[in-house]
Amino acid sequence: EIRSQSDPEKREAYLHIAEDWLMETECIVPICYTNDAYLMKSSLSGVVSSSFGAKCFAKAQNGERTDAKLIFCEAPNSLDPAFAENNPAFTLVSNLFSGLCTYDENGDVVLDLAESYTVFEDGLVYTFKLKDGLQWSNGNSFGASDFVYSWRRVADDEIKSPYAYLFDVIALDEEGKLALAADETDTVLTVTLTSPVENFIQLCAFTAFYPVNQSAVTYADGYTDIYGNVTNASAWTETASFPTSGAYTLSAFSTGDSYSLSSNKNYVNVAEVTLKTISVTVKKNADEAYASYLAGDADYVGAVPTSLSDETPADECHYDSSNGVYLLCHNFNSSIYSGMTADDAALLRRAISLYIDREYIVSAVMGNREQVATSLINMDFSDGHGGIYRKNTGYHKYPFMRTFGYYSEETEENREEAREIIKELGLDEDGDGKIDRAFTMTYLTVKNKTDILIAQSIQQDLAGLGIVVSIDAVDESIFKNEQAFKMYDIIFMELTSPYDDPLSLLELWVTDGEYNYADLGSVIVEENENAY
Repeated sequence: EIRSQSDPEKREAYLHIAEDWLMETECIVPICYTNDAYLMKSSLSGVVSSSFGAKCFAKAQNGERTDAKLIFCEAPNSLDPAFAENNPAFTLVSNLFSGLCTYDENGDVVLDLAESYTVFEDGLVYTFKLKDGLQWSNGNSFGASDFVYSWRRVADDEIKSPYAYLFDVIALDEEGKLALAADETDTVLTVTLTSPVENFIQLCAFTAFYPVNQSAVTYADGYTDIYGNVTNASAWTETASFPTSGAYTLSAFSTGDSYSLSSNKNYVNVAEVTLKTISVTVKKNADEAYASYLAGDADYVGAVPTSLSDETPADECHYDSSNGVYLLCHNFNSSIYSGMTADDAALLRRAISLYIDREYIVSAVMGNREQVATSLINMDFSDGHGGIYRKNTGYHKYPFMRTFGYYSEETEENREEAREIIKELGLDEDGDGKIDRAFTMTYLTVKNKTDILIAQSIQQDLAGLGIVVSIDAVDESIFKNEQAFKMYDIIFMELTSPYDDPLSLLELWVTDGEYNYADLGSVIVEENENAY
């Protein structure tokens, strides 16, 4: 209904209904809204930030220098636009590739590789006229047909991109492929949608919508096995020579350690590029990166440590708002709810959510740079018709009206409700405010300093409710595997919206959705001897 609704006020009403339904499961536990925190020398100017945290240096200047030195505090998870998921990956991909649209210095979406666009038929058909003379970094030309290939690639189930769901807004043609078409001159891309999409132009600025070179992808060593099955969709990014369409090319790299970027002489806007080289180094943590920054070995650091030296001017510390949220996610099908009714299980999950001291996490762990979250959707999202989404209206009011959310911002008020819930459930018969029976939960998280500190804080909080939390902190690759097989009771995750629309976060929880870590909508089938 949301996707097909053309009336913006009705659409907003449906968004609130969907959010209420989702939050009533009590599987989604917002902790805090994230800011994009970074250090940057005052000499470095013209760096453009996107809503999803990428930093673009195509129009940047660094005083008299023609280079810039960057430090990330985690490795990019991928250089493939279809798989970039963390801030370093978004930044590298946004400098190596370009899309139909991009962001300007004011944070607004503007045209990039597209010269113009037109919307027809009640918002269902878009045509994009591409700029003349588009070339890959290897000198070969590209055009609308490359967008057709690239978008269909991301949507292809065999590729298993986490962003395939974003392309559900595009209709299917008679062959079951995305309804995309390139004209005879390969300069006009036509896109047919299933229904009007309020922020489709914003979507076109997201990394998953950037074009990639089909030959580079399909002829890369390791792309398929001997039977033609795709085994490594991003194999083409494992050598530095892959063709790019953005302001830079990758001249050299050591995976997870360092990356060297050089200006792309075939970039359509190359005349605007001042920085000829960009070096990227990955450090283990923010403190180590900060030491390099103070020593003059970096112009930009993608994090701000908790404590800062007096040597660092205040105007070099940046805290851009973002569409990100840290949250816990309960496994809806966890065995700890066996024998409980759906309503009682939801109440237990709510008690757990309420007992978490979000104020402490924001102040002590995050250094007061984030904001306590009382809803999945933060205050920056628009309602699609000139206002903000998070508000109380005549047709919708949040359970906690003063916080425009589902919890109080005050820890003790939340905890009092939690204690009442466990008493109501008959789990605290002696009235000491703790669950009487032994209760253990497995908490899955990625092994890094901040995530582990958050896990330990929550572990200590829930001990006060009589819950033993077993922390399973693992490397990224192991995390993905354990997540896929739902080997947890609760899991910590960070979500960043690719565009300014509450639907971008609400639609993640559909049945079998890539980010549906709660396993909502799944059907449990009892095992039998004939089951496979």
